[in-house]
Amino acid sequence: ELSNTEKETKKKLKSELKYQRRVQKLETRIKHAISRKDPIVEQAARGELELLLRNRDNNNDGLYQQQMIQQEQVVHDERYENTIQLVRDIFHQLLSTWEDEKEGQTACNKIEQNRRARGLLNHMTKGTQSLVLFKDITALRGYTRQKFYSRAILIVETFGKLSIPYQPYVSLNQKDVIDECWKKMSNITRVCSVGCGPGCDSIGLLAFLRGYIHNDEVKRSLPMHFILLDYAINDWKDAVLNDLTSILSNSFGSEVVCEYCDVTVPLQEQHQQVWPLLETTDIFLISYLLTETRDKWDEYLAQLVEKAKQGALFYFAEPLPWQLHRLIRMSTSPDSVLSPLKRLRFAWVDSSMNHPEMQELDGRAGGPALLLAIKS
Repeated sequence: ELSNTEKETKKKLKSELKYQRRVQKLETRIKHAISRKDPIVEQAARGELELLLRNRDNNNDGLYQQQMIQQEQVVHDERYENTIQLVRDIFHQLLSTWEDEKEGQTACNKIEQNRRARGLLNHMTKGTQSLVLFKDITALRGYTRQKFYSRAILIVETFGKLSIPYQPYVSLNQKDVIDECWKKMSNITRVCSVGCGPGCDSIGLLAFLRGYIHNDEVKRSLPMHFILLDYAINDWKDAVLNDLTSILSNSFGSEVVCEYCDVTVPLQEQHQQVWPLLETTDIFLISYLLTETRDKWDEYLAQLVEKAKQGALFYFAEPLPWQLHRLIRMSTSPDSVLSPLKRLRFAWVDSSMNHPEMQELDGRAGGPALLLAIKS
């Protein structure tokens, strides 16, 4: 049973999480408004955020929250600004390909795209999505308008943290994982995005490597190889990925392979043609997928880890950490089916990165749950 002090600490942390979610919601609204060039929504959101922060500053409890933000914040240096600009350029280039389409074909105004996307997002949040929902190209493009930029930036900011000196609170085991991940970033040329959607994670990683790692012409000339796997891959190709593949190929000399994937079915039963590619992949990106397919991905992920090479990196992002907690528990399971997961070593890189006391909680302050893993 918790002591009174421990109960008070836990209560304070939960209050902090609630406050941070409100801040994150407003910050996300501002980012989306900037991306859409909507000054009215941006100004209103900034006003709400300023009021919220000002009120919290008058409360001594906000000192802990301010410390968390300072410890977690990514340095907005020239590398960061150049990286963000590259993400923005690719995103706007993608949007321009839709605007150039002839009226009467698949073009549709962004208001209608966003309206239809809300229904799809609602089902994905609850894990009730079905393949028929992805047949609506307008909804998929609305989803891309709403999520592409912020999800790509999330990749940039997550890996950007690895370049910052750590706080002394990071455990030694997790510090070792973070150190290894950072060292391996310079050798990444093969990327697999599982549940890729519109390809935002891959663009975020490409931009990060260009801005932070590939700092000379030799490294910039290295061809990148992307494997994009998704349950609705043909629909995503028609709506977004065909255009994105052209951008990656023409502007960056990248090779892109798109294949069907269902993480609720064992890997051994599908897409055998890409198995050799998975065995040489440097990093696997898995975002907002484990929650959408909650409790159904066990065998697929275990078999994916088994196929991955030693030293392969895994990036997980989920709205809440419950499925990532489940993954960590599974990595110690005696079940032989899950035994490959024992070779994963984990490190939290979200708001709990420098706060071990928060890592077991069912929420995160100021954003999604983010977990890195490396295969030993």
